[in-house]
Amino acid sequence: MSAGFGALILMIAIAVAGFLYQQHGSDAVRHTIEVDARLARVLSSLQDAETGQRGFVISGDESFLGPYRDSRATFGGSLDRLGDLVRDNPEQLAQLVRLRVLVARFQDELDVSIALRRAGDAAGSARLVGEGQGKRTMDAIRALIREMEAHEANLLDARQAAVSRVALAIWGVVAAVVMLLVILAASAVREAGRRASLARFLPAELSGRLADEDDSLRTGRRQEAAVVFVDMRGSTTLAERLDPQELSVFLTAYRRRVMRVARLRGGVVDKFIGDGALIVFGLPEPRPDDAARALAFARDLVAVVARWSARSARHPGVRIGVGIHYGELFCGIIGEDARLEFTVLGDTVNVAARLEQATKAHGVPILASHAARAAAGPEGGSWREVGRSPLRGRGEAMVYYTPQHGEEPALSEPLAASG
Repeated sequence: MSAGFGALILMIAIAVAGFLYQQHGSDAVRHTIEVDARLARVLSSLQDAETGQRGFVISGDESFLGPYRDSRATFGGSLDRLGDLVRDNPEQLAQLVRLRVLVARFQDELDVSIALRRAGDAAGSARLVGEGQGKRTMDAIRALIREMEAHEANLLDARQAAVSRVALAIWGVVAAVVMLLVILAASAVREAGRRASLARFLPAELSGRLADEDDSLRTGRRQEAAVVFVDMRGSTTLAERLDPQELSVFLTAYRRRVMRVARLRGGVVDKFIGDGALIVFGLPEPRPDDAARALAFARDLVAVVARWSARSARHPGVRIGVGIHYGELFCGIIGEDARLEFTVLGDTVNVAARLEQATKAHGVPILASHAARAAAGPEGGSWREVGRSPLRGRGEAMVYYTPQHGEEPALSEPLAASG
C-alpha cells in the first residue's frame, strides 16, 4: 500500500509540475498576443491622429481634431505599456526605441501642420501635408511595427510548439491522476449541480444556506423582519411607448439598481413582479438594525433612481413608490427540489404593500409604518407624520411617516455608481 501511495504522490507531483510548465507556456503565448494587440493599438492611435489632422487641415473645423486629441492623450501610455511587455526582449526593446523616435517625429509633423492651419495659413498647412514627409514617417512606423509583429509571431510559434510538446508528455500522467480522483470529482459535480439547482430558484443569500443543510429555511420559521415593497410609477405608459427590446433593457437596468442598493444595505430581494420588488431585511438571520437598514435602503433607492432618471435622456421622469413595515412574518422555502421557491407571508408583508400603494394618494415616494420607525430607533433618521387613517383594505387606523424634507442622503461612492 505504501508503494501505491508513493506512486500516487509521484504521479500527482509530475502532473502538477507539467501543469505549471504548461501554464508558463500559456502565459508566454498570452504575452505574445498582448504585445501584438498593443502594437495594433499604437498604430490605430497614430492613424486616428493622422485622420483628425488631415480633416482639420482640409476644413479648418476644430471638431475634426477630436480623434487627434484622443490619440495624443494615449500615445505615451501605450508606448510605456508596450515597453513593460517587451522589457525582457533586448531586440524588441531596441525596436521600441526606434519606434518612440519615429512617433515623436510624426507628432511634431502633425503639430506643425495644425499650428499653420490655426494661424490661418491654410495653403502652407496643405503644402506641408502635400510634401509627404508625414506620410514617409508613417510608412516607416508601419514597417517597423510589421517587423516587431513578425518577431512576436516567431516567438509565438516557438512557444506554442513547446507547450504542445509538454502537453503531450503529461497527458498520460494526467489521465492516471484523473482516474484516481474520479470518485471525488463525481461527488463534487453532484454537489455543484445541487447548488446550481437551488441558485436558479432562490436568492443567492439563501441558496448557499440551504445547500449547507440549513433545515430552518426549508421547514419555515417565524421571525421579525423589515419588509420593503417597491413599485415604479407610470410603468404602463412606459411599456406602451417602448418597443419590447427597449423595455427589456430598461427593466433590466432598473432591477439591477434595486438589487445593487439592496445588497449594499444588506437586504435580500425576495422577488420581482414586473417593475415591482419585494425586499426583506432580516435574512438569512435577523439583525438588530434590520429596520434601520430598510429605511436607509428606501431613501437610497429613491435617490439612486432619481439620479439615474436625471441622467437618462430616453427615460426621464422615472419615479418609484416605497412602503416599509416591520413585524413578525413567516419565511421559508416551499416546493420540491425541481422547483423551489422562497417566500415570506403574513400581515407585515400586506401592510408594506398597502403603504407602497398609499404613497400615490399622499404624493410622497416613501411611507414607513410606526413599527418600522420604532424598530429603527435613532439610526432611522428624521421622519414626519403623514397620516393616521386606515390603509386601503384595512379597518384599523395606523400612523405612517415619510422622510423629513432635506433628509435626502448623500450617496456613497458605491451608491453613486449605481445611479
